[in-house]
Amino acid sequence: MKFYRLPLLFLLLNVGLASGLSAQGKTTTFTIANLAASAGEWKGTLTYLDYTSGKPYTMPANLMVAFTADKNGYILKHIYPDEPKANATDTTFFKDGNFGDEKVSDFDLKPSGEFTLITEQVGVDGNDNKPATLRHIYKLEGNSFLIKKEVKFKGSAIWIKRNEYLFTKEHKVAETDKSLYNKIAEMDSLLFCAYNTQDVAKMKTYFTTDLEWYQDNGGLLNFETVFTNFQSIFNRPDKLSRELVPATLEVIPIKGFGAIEIGKHRFKHYEDGKLQVGTFRFVMIWKNENDGWKVSRVISFDH
Repeated sequence: MKFYRLPLLFLLLNVGLASGLSAQGKTTTFTIANLAASAGEWKGTLTYLDYTSGKPYTMPANLMVAFTADKNGYILKHIYPDEPKANATDTTFFKDGNFGDEKVSDFDLKPSGEFTLITEQVGVDGNDNKPATLRHIYKLEGNSFLIKKEVKFKGSAIWIKRNEYLFTKEHKVAETDKSLYNKIAEMDSLLFCAYNTQDVAKMKTYFTTDLEWYQDNGGLLNFETVFTNFQSIFNRPDKLSRELVPATLEVIPIKGFGAIEIGKHRFKHYEDGKLQVGTFRFVMIWKNENDGWKVSRVISFDH
């Protein structure tokens, strides 16, 4: 698999990623301590597939993650605001390659503490208890924590999603900074709307002409080079799209100048009929000029 050579934080440059686990950064030794970054309180939703109707149903769901005193147990306290009788606490231990009753089939840990854990178990599922392989996917990315259960019935190659928890940790934003946070979030949305519609002329209006673009694997780029590369990419048949990873946006004011935007975003495109996905970190310095907010500096990394 390959990605276009794009010297920009928005683009997928020399990355070997698919929608599953990254080969780079994979760890062979899993311990409960590897899940430390998920500790704390999370708010979100549970979406599950109703066995009878075959339709999904979504409800509010919160989560508290902690560890046993000896750090060998992973405690998940599920809280359902609308159905408190369903609240439950589960403690899972890792032993002999198993996470609870399920075998750890894959694990990816990044230096940031983010992780993807996949566990599998052979059993039965459905109203008629058909033989099946069940798996759980635990994915921590930025301030987003996903826990998903899937099932594959014996004789089938298709994984069916049974339920999915999606949680976030909201960044605490001071009351005085909320208007700035909302403004930068709005500018980010406008900039990438132009990107996703491949409107180069519109994109240029969101950058200063003295732009400096620092890329971990592409060096330092100026305004002209950046937009020459944008146009080249937009001329290709396989369209890229960008989305901000939920709850990863941070905004820090710069007195008398503007603001710093920090976050993670995900890029997608189809290649040979297959969806390719990459997630990267970025920093943008926004300058508040007379004619509006514009990006003057970019740092693109984690490719």
